[in-house]
Amino acid sequence: MARSCGLRIGPRRYELVVLDGSPKKHKIAAYAMGELPVGDEGAVAALLKAAMKEHGVPADNVGVAVDTGMAAFRTLKVPFSDRAKIEEVVKFEVESHLPQWNIDDVIIDFHVLESSDDYSELLVSAVPKGDLKHVLGLLEKAGTEPLEAELETSAMVNAALASDLCTADNAQVLVHVGEASTSVVVIDGRRVREMRAIRIGALATEPAAAGAAEGEVESEAEASSVLEPRDPEETARRLEAANKRIRRELGRTVSAARTLHPIEAVYVCGFELPGLVGSRIQDAEVRPLDVFQKDGGQPAEGFGPLVVAYGVALRQLGGGELTPHLRREELRYAGAFEKVELPLAVVALLAVTLIGVWFIFLVKESQFAESKLGFWRDSSQRFLVGDLKAGRQGYLVYPSDPVQRYLANLDADKERTKFEQLQYVNGQLKNEIRKLEKDLGQDAEITQPQSALVGASLLLGVLESEVQNGGRPSLRKLQSTYTIGKQGKPDYVRVVLDVVFFASDTVQATQNYEDFLKAVEAQPWCRGQIDRRPSTSNEDGKGIFVVGLAIEVDVSKADIGKS
Repeated sequence: MARSCGLRIGPRRYELVVLDGSPKKHKIAAYAMGELPVGDEGAVAALLKAAMKEHGVPADNVGVAVDTGMAAFRTLKVPFSDRAKIEEVVKFEVESHLPQWNIDDVIIDFHVLESSDDYSELLVSAVPKGDLKHVLGLLEKAGTEPLEAELETSAMVNAALASDLCTADNAQVLVHVGEASTSVVVIDGRRVREMRAIRIGALATEPAAAGAAEGEVESEAEASSVLEPRDPEETARRLEAANKRIRRELGRTVSAARTLHPIEAVYVCGFELPGLVGSRIQDAEVRPLDVFQKDGGQPAEGFGPLVVAYGVALRQLGGGELTPHLRREELRYAGAFEKVELPLAVVALLAVTLIGVWFIFLVKESQFAESKLGFWRDSSQRFLVGDLKAGRQGYLVYPSDPVQRYLANLDADKERTKFEQLQYVNGQLKNEIRKLEKDLGQDAEITQPQSALVGASLLLGVLESEVQNGGRPSLRKLQSTYTIGKQGKPDYVRVVLDVVFFASDTVQATQNYEDFLKAVEAQPWCRGQIDRRPSTSNEDGKGIFVVGLAIEVDVSKADIGKS
């Protein structure tokens, strides 16, 4: 069963969801959420590591969603629809729309809103590399490497589209309330129309200025003060102010949304804001974003913070319609190879060592075999041509000139090994033998005519075996004729028999006749063409008589030694 994990890492809190199953049918195997220590990365990493270990997070299938407040969203049109071309130019096309950042310091991702043959309308998101590296570094210290990173907006959309909330004939506004920012997505007919980030969240007690435009970079002092703790009364007052501003921004989003269908509702997940769920924004009712399957393992209450992590886990499981990709350039996760790179290197080193040792053994073995072959070759040479200086005559009394010359200069043949030299000499001797046989009229290629006597003897041998098996055949006439094959067929011997099969009755005699024919057909020399003749009963009913039984015999296929 497939298993995946989705994480949401925010400025103050984390959520974790582990799924088991398939994209269509799955169940939450484990979930966790909690606060992160402020200002201590070591403690954050230790907390995340302990949570993942406790809930059995699969190390090879983890995804992470980061705070949407890091990102800026822009709408862009390009005059083509090929995704490969869009990948090449989108970074340069959007550069002029992001004056607050150096384009080399951000990760650019995009989602196609509309597309035709002539143009594509893109929703482009930009995330600073430093912020993304910080989150990935925390997870690396915690002992995991996310396969992919995305924003809270895309994870929320994937979770919603996998449920029954979004249909083709209505529109929705999806909202995720985070610690320091609120993610907003407009869905129309199951298609994303708009994404934005409201830079105020449930835990923020220092709201940004009301006139601040989306994507503006705050100073370090302002950014650090967003989540500073305050006096409880001051915190409550500022939380109420944040709640009012979020509602105001949602009202602006609903009123300005360009959708083909009316907005049926505003679905909210993440942190619960007092009085938000159940109220109305413009004409749309605010409802909780419940994307979980029935009896799917989610908590009965307080499931809102888990929606984003659930969307991440769902995508890692193979589901999800949006495929954001923030792990690009030097932040890109190249795949599972890095996890096995060191073991593969060790295995490769061991394999090279083994091959080297094996090669040494083969060289030693070949040297030993070469020396023995050299002795064999020299002994064969002395045996064939002798040693004139020692006065020893060779086995070949009158060797041909080519053979004698080659045997006298074996060391001059550098192209052949010693074994190949022996094979060459053997081939030369066989050629000489065939030449002499041809000169003497013993050419094996000239076939002799098949013997009619042998063909008849083969058939009589089968008939004799029938006598040993209890039959009583009586041969009255036998004619054996050698026949020359025609139309490329081999020669054969045609044997014609007149035979009587005696028995207690005609039934037994007929059975003996059939057994004889089967025994003949089972022989390798039988050509399979038996001219079966009808039998005639004897006058006394003690047997049958067969006249003109013709059988073709291929004597060349007979084992004469065993016959």
